[in-house]
Amino acid sequence: MAYYGGNQRKQKNPLKYALRLLRYRVRFENELRRRLKNQGFSEEEIEDTIATLKRQGYIDDEKSAFLFAIDEMRLKLFGPKILKMKLRSLGVDEETSERAIEKALSEIDFSEELKRLKTRFKDRREIKDYLYKRGFEISHIEEILDQIDGGEQ
Repeated sequence: MAYYGGNQRKQKNPLKYALRLLRYRVRFENELRRRLKNQGFSEEEIEDTIATLKRQGYIDDEKSAFLFAIDEMRLKLFGPKILKMKLRSLGVDEETSERAIEKALSEIDFSEELKRLKTRFKDRREIKDYLYKRGFEISHIEEILDQIDGGEQ
């Protein structure tokens, strides 16, 4: 079998290809567009595929960004600044990112996660430094710490 190089179409059906990608994890619209384009599908095929996937509920950047933000905050304790960068790199627009992060922040109770952090670090300053490096604003860190320990230094 000879290799012909270039951007040859490897898949015949763009919808099948997109669904195969979605089987592994949630994808954002721009990511799917890029992947379909890299497979050599025409703009028309890509637009039709994206429209079909949206209609069927497979693509919802708003919902996906929210779920991504929740996971990254709960599991990895990433803050808004880092989440914005991650979502931008995944092709999510700034407005959608902002809404998803705000919604995630309003639904997460950080007290359990931060109580675990208190056992890892010597004092409040070390926790602040850690959270700041993970993308949290100082004002938000203070607010969370005050909720946990009643403001004790």
